[in-house]
Amino acid sequence: MKRILIVDDELNMQTVLRILFEAKGYAVSSASNGREALDILSSRADISLVISDLKMPVMDGITLLEEINKRYEGLPFILISAFGTIERAVEAMKLGAVDFITKPFNKELIIHTVERLFQMDLLKKENRALREHIKEHDLIFRSSKMRQIYEKLQRIAQNASSILLTGESGSGKEVFARTLHGLYQKEKILPFVSVNCSAVPESLFESELFGYRKGAFTGAESDFQGKVRLAEGGTLFLDEIGDLPLQVQPKLLRLIENRTIEPLGTGMQVDVQAKIICATNKNLEELVARGQFRRDLLYRINTFHIELPPLRDRRSDIEPLAQYFLDSFAVDLGTGEKNFSAEALSLLESYSWPGNVRELRNVIERMVVLSDSSILDTSDLPEVIRTSPPHPVHSCSAVDIVSEREGFSTLNEMERRVLIDALDSCDGNISAAARKLGITRNTMRYRLKKYQLDGG
Repeated sequence: MKRILIVDDELNMQTVLRILFEAKGYAVSSASNGREALDILSSRADISLVISDLKMPVMDGITLLEEINKRYEGLPFILISAFGTIERAVEAMKLGAVDFITKPFNKELIIHTVERLFQMDLLKKENRALREHIKEHDLIFRSSKMRQIYEKLQRIAQNASSILLTGESGSGKEVFARTLHGLYQKEKILPFVSVNCSAVPESLFESELFGYRKGAFTGAESDFQGKVRLAEGGTLFLDEIGDLPLQVQPKLLRLIENRTIEPLGTGMQVDVQAKIICATNKNLEELVARGQFRRDLLYRINTFHIELPPLRDRRSDIEPLAQYFLDSFAVDLGTGEKNFSAEALSLLESYSWPGNVRELRNVIERMVVLSDSSILDTSDLPEVIRTSPPHPVHSCSAVDIVSEREGFSTLNEMERRVLIDALDSCDGNISAAARKLGITRNTMRYRLKKYQLDGG
């Protein structure tokens, strides 16, 4: 049961709000000023929301809001006042209030505000949990290319000691590494330690990776295990491995071959057991030819090599990825449900995406933040996407064969028939048809609108 704390110096207002919220199934506590409210908060850990008047003796609503921000970060706060002005409302919202309601208020309005707040809070928690699960254990894809890669990941996850991921910048190499880690750890909770080789200063790399003993060098004021030992039993992910300093490479080679390291200042060998995943967007063979990367190290990290395709080469993944990012940002930013227009989604699918999945994510975040509409249209897209010529799509022999066999002259005709067949088999039920096709209801509605089809 959610508990609401009502803070108001008028006993009548406390009573009205208590009756109102208790009738809706909420538990209610009350206080006459900000100081009493803080005392209640310190003694109760189940307060889910504070609704406070603005003008009160001892401590007013704004001061209470500031104190709650300091002591109880993330606790929702609604301010109510008979002295409602735009300036005070703006001030309250800047300080973190989720809403500002003026007296006299409509009872249905305040109930709706509270219920919407709790619903959005629940959605945020569920969305965070879902995204954490996806980040750790799964990938978002629809393309056959990604399905083949995922099946390969499943085969090698338990057995491979070293894996090399290559692909363009932004193609999702760390997401793949986390997916491998999730497949590897199964039900166990094992560490995943990520090191960006291009971000660590060359002079500090050895100590950062392998650790050191107190006094090993100037500034070493205490022992440090190092990233390798922190990954013991789990996964060590070395991103941008092409930028690994040349003098550190022999020690990494020894780690992979012998599973041992020597922390600085110890003179001792330490055994380490961790799966090593390396990633780069550089051509390591070229680095070897220029003397910037050891060939024997390349052979050791390249036991299993997975080349990640750029987003432009797996266009059927753009829609589910874009929808995932859209739903995530809509919940995180509290904007309510949003969808793409058919035209906007078409432009997203035809753009070349030089920055790959990272660029797609940034574009969707920008659209959600800047748009007040529930439908994101072409006008919400960055100009570079609106004006960019469609990226050429390579012909697909499998599609040609299916189209020819079934008598379809275009892919659109074939897709339209699939939608109609799915609706027919589900008696026009859009949700059931979407599940049958393995797509979301929103995607189904977009496809139906695209081909001017109706459920029922």
